[in-house]
Amino acid sequence: MPEHRASMGFLEGTCTEVCLHFLRFKQGLGQKFEGSYIYCLKHICHKMNQAMGDTPILSKELALSIAQRRADEAQGTQLKRIRILRQLAQYMVSMGMQAYIIPEHFTQKYVYDFRPYIFSRQQIADILDCADHMQYSPSSPYMHLVMPAVLRTFFGCGLRSSEARHLRQCDVDLVNGILTIEKSKNLVSRYVPMSATLTAYLRKYEDSIGLMFQRKGLDTPMFPSPSGGVIHDTTLRDRFRSVLARAGFSAEDGTYPRLHDMRHTFIVHSYAHMTGELGLDLHTAMPIIATYVGHTNVKDTERYIHLPVFDHSNITVAGSPVVDACVPKVTFDV
Repeated sequence: MPEHRASMGFLEGTCTEVCLHFLRFKQGLGQKFEGSYIYCLKHICHKMNQAMGDTPILSKELALSIAQRRADEAQGTQLKRIRILRQLAQYMVSMGMQAYIIPEHFTQKYVYDFRPYIFSRQQIADILDCADHMQYSPSSPYMHLVMPAVLRTFFGCGLRSSEARHLRQCDVDLVNGILTIEKSKNLVSRYVPMSATLTAYLRKYEDSIGLMFQRKGLDTPMFPSPSGGVIHDTTLRDRFRSVLARAGFSAEDGTYPRLHDMRHTFIVHSYAHMTGELGLDLHTAMPIIATYVGHTNVKDTERYIHLPVFDHSNITVAGSPVVDACVPKVTFDV
């Protein structure tokens, strides 16, 4: 990562240089320390700078303060911060600095209690309609073409944000309708077949954006940023929120559905389709979905299966044959 990109967002302070050295160390090991990890490191760095004197020291009191779970914070977010804080402390100690290393047993066992937003089919249609009506902007000359295409790819393939953002022209086979995802999370590579309608749409998108964006080779991003490079996750998130706002999603509590909620939505709808319309059982559908979305463990996929409000009525219908077969009828003699 270039120096100006690495230091972007890190305010001046006693610990800033230490945190930047740690960041370069992690990336030098070939680890994907980017996106939300850098954002979390910035938060830790800011807290440390506020409490530091002239010498970078991570005391036990400060470490435990940073590690505490904030109000309305997901447990997974807290554990990520603790993990990064622990690694930073280990790095500081290895560099001869004083730092308290939070023990492994500091928090309770992770409990997956998060509930994502599952978009209904009508909501998906509304979101895509708003994206289709985005206006051209000179400051972001490709965004009115990129957003409708990338959102359809999210909803149609269940990709992670990083997977969609880093798709290159050579990764998209518009003849056979297949995406190639290389070394994503857990270094898993996979082929992702697309529907015929999505493939046809991306062919038109390729032609439209080709008129505006002079591609420089097969490594060119499929969904380019205004500068022509890989679109930043923050930019994509903000654009997604603006589309949600135009589609009528309110954010009274200050939160919008996340980009990752489209992945949850894809898995939920795929599971409902496979077990409903196609008639597959749970043990057949799960491994297929897990392989498609790039999970290394079926348990990871099971965590994505949430029952949305609009499917609650199916519980009674699905359970009636089982209840009728297992529960005997009781009669009373009068």
